[in-house]
Amino acid sequence: MSKEWFNFCLMNKELEILWEGEIVNSPDPIFTFLSDLSKRKELVESQTTLSEVTLVLEHTGIYVNHLVNAYLSKGGVLSLVHAAKVSEWLSGKVKWDEKTDKLDARRLAEYGIRYSDKLQLWQAKEETLVKLQALQRQRSRFVEVIKVLTVPTNESVSFNSASVSEMLVNNQKQTIEALKSDLKKIEEQLVQLIEQDPYLKNLYKLITSVVGVGPATAREVIITTAGFKDFTPNQSKQFARYSGVTPKEKQSGKYRRAKKTTKKGNKELKTLLTLCASSLLKGKSELALYYRRKVKEGKDHFTIINAMRNKLILRIFAVVRNQVIYDKNLNFSPN
Repeated sequence: MSKEWFNFCLMNKELEILWEGEIVNSPDPIFTFLSDLSKRKELVESQTTLSEVTLVLEHTGIYVNHLVNAYLSKGGVLSLVHAAKVSEWLSGKVKWDEKTDKLDARRLAEYGIRYSDKLQLWQAKEETLVKLQALQRQRSRFVEVIKVLTVPTNESVSFNSASVSEMLVNNQKQTIEALKSDLKKIEEQLVQLIEQDPYLKNLYKLITSVVGVGPATAREVIITTAGFKDFTPNQSKQFARYSGVTPKEKQSGKYRRAKKTTKKGNKELKTLLTLCASSLLKGKSELALYYRRKVKEGKDHFTIINAMRNKLILRIFAVVRNQVIYDKNLNFSPN
């Protein structure tokens, strides 16, 4: 899937290519493509409907929206898969020598057939969650832009002459003020969106009651769990793995590597959880005391931070599971 077009490959269970091509990524050509697909000889003769043809798409963000919406409107079922997962499962550690859009479409089709039992069928999110995610991503971009602009000028104050640093600050003063004003509006919209939905409002209240967890992290948890429907309140361990904060073991024969986290996982969520854990280090909370105790025991800083990230996840899921405001005496077992 790309912004301008997508390549497709229709494949049967014997991995035979029945039809392939390229379609412009806009509604009219897509509906024409689906109409042609439903009339294919192979489908008509076997009396197969679109609801029985699983569409496997490369997850490329908003570029999939036209095809997803059109296919769902025709009663089809689909699965969004990250390209890295297809590569990992089909090629393993040996990377492909050749890569084209046409080959990628074939590989997605093969992946869908070989691992049909592992495909997670996609379901449309509720409109409120869609808006929440869109605003959260927009907020992140605004924060990043403001950071990109302000960090160099702040450093200029310390290392350049007053005339140079003042010139740089003045050049972007109005821009920064405008960005901060718009960022404030986004924050207000986020608050309003959650306040208007009783279910999300309750989730948000429970999650932010956990010491160290702020608004941005609470919203990200709600988004990534789809309101605790993709990850239920009893799936804290699975969510920790998804977040990339679960140390992995690597062992072969006598070789045994110390457990450590991988670079995989939800990077946005992992970053937010790190900020949450770091914000607690100088306080008097239970996790702050835990950090200082582990430091005295000689544990590595990042190892402790990761353990704190895991504990925060356990507590978030515990308050949602028990439907009570955070209490240090709660049972934090993942169940």
